[in-house]
Amino acid sequence: MARKNGNAQVVEHGRSFWSGSSGRWAGEQLLKAAAAGREITPAELRTLDTLRKDEWIEFDEALVAEGVIRLRGVADLIAAGLTRPVANGLGKTIFQYEKVTDMNPAAVSLDGMAKTEGDRQEFQINSLPLPITHKDFFLNLRTLIASRNRGESLDTTQARTAGRLVAEATEAMLFVGGPTFGGFGIYGYTTHPDRNTGTFEATGDSWANAGKTGAQILEDVLAMIGAAEGDRYFGPYMLYIPSGFSTKIEEDFKANSDKTIRQRLLEVDRIQGVKVCDQMPANEAVLVQMTSDVTALVQGEPLQTIQWDIEGGFQINFKAFTIQVPLIRSDDQGRSGVVHFTVAP
Repeated sequence: MARKNGNAQVVEHGRSFWSGSSGRWAGEQLLKAAAAGREITPAELRTLDTLRKDEWIEFDEALVAEGVIRLRGVADLIAAGLTRPVANGLGKTIFQYEKVTDMNPAAVSLDGMAKTEGDRQEFQINSLPLPITHKDFFLNLRTLIASRNRGESLDTTQARTAGRLVAEATEAMLFVGGPTFGGFGIYGYTTHPDRNTGTFEATGDSWANAGKTGAQILEDVLAMIGAAEGDRYFGPYMLYIPSGFSTKIEEDFKANSDKTIRQRLLEVDRIQGVKVCDQMPANEAVLVQMTSDVTALVQGEPLQTIQWDIEGGFQINFKAFTIQVPLIRSDDQGRSGVVHFTVAP
């Protein structure tokens, strides 16, 4: 379309559909922020220029509501306060933490005069990559304008789906780990090299097998606790199982019992919960001590969306993303508060 500018005609471009132009040209905005010395944050990309306030609210509510459904293991870390926030998460690609050595044993004497070996702790620096987990989607400009003309709310299906996919990827990293960047790996509960491993003791069968009894499952869980205690981790514990075990643990613990297998497991001292997680590998179980020296969630950016336009403004792009990475730890002796059992080979 054209408009008069004095004696000349000027062709309208995509920016003229909205007031202002900030927030759509992503690279330009990030460069401006860097030049001004501001932190590189999503606020540099996210404005109300294209979407209105209420439309952003609809997208955000859909994104978070769908994401929460899948974040069971991650949600446990957040609820327990096992998080490590990282300021200016978009501006950092590595999170560094320390592994501390122990000291030699104390001496026992009557007079307290016996000399003990001079000692000091050592600190080893370890690094964890901070990748962005993201999913892109887009709207057509005419679809957006048509929804406004009809007075209808935006279809948030794409936002919900993007949120679910980002959430699933974040949850999957917690259980099975993630990619390696620059030689530094992201480990999960079932992939950390120092985790305690074993097989289901009673017959070695999967818990989902019809012949597996409640007493045998309890025996397996007690063996897992024994492995954790052998590494000096004494709870509290969370037990994670795959969706394939979900119906089994709701069966009677024994014939004509007044409690289920789940209820009996929860009677074991220091077990805080038994959680079914979709991202757990099939026929496996994980026992995790829920303390900061074992597990945490490094948080650089929460789940959110940013937006920019292309094709002269006719296509509005969105990116749902987060920077949330699991940190699974062990001590300098390789002892771990994570126990991972599988079926016998």
